[in-house]
Amino acid sequence: MKKEVSINQTLFSMPIACVTVGNWGNANIITLAYVGKVCMNPPVIAIGVHPARYSHTLLETYPEFVLNIPTVEQTKIMDACGTISGRNHNKWELLGLTKEKGIVVNTPLIAEFPCNMECKTVGFQSLGSHTVFFGEIVANHLDELYITNQSIQSDKIDFILYMNGMYYKTEKKTLIGLQGFSKKEK
Repeated sequence: MKKEVSINQTLFSMPIACVTVGNWGNANIITLAYVGKVCMNPPVIAIGVHPARYSHTLLETYPEFVLNIPTVEQTKIMDACGTISGRNHNKWELLGLTKEKGIVVNTPLIAEFPCNMECKTVGFQSLGSHTVFFGEIVANHLDELYITNQSIQSDKIDFILYMNGMYYKTEKKTLIGLQGFSKKEK
């Protein structure tokens, strides 16, 4: 039997990203779980940012951002990026992070994180408590540790998931099927 739960409870896990915003000189890092790919062609990512956040102002001023995906070993850094205000602290210096130049955008990548997605903002929508910024992916970077024969090795990637205030590992991935396998069974 199912029971009703609060509509403010998330019933699924969400990926964690440390999003860099701003330009090289004033770049900030914000940790977000309101992140998801929403379009294939062109590839577009949506991120939800509360208007009171310093990063929201930077996103309005500089229409680009970078999704930097941390590993489980970087959980403490990721959490700090989401709990320390960029208005009052330079997170790059405080956390010992290195700015890395991207290929397309002027917003820096986090060099220590294995996955970086450069995005150009293509629109935004205020949806109550958060503004959703839509960013077209214009360049991807992935540590070669996760690539074999030019193919991404998803089973080697151990990133962080978020659900209702808690962080989870993506470990013990067990393949249960390839996309479209149900059509082949008919």
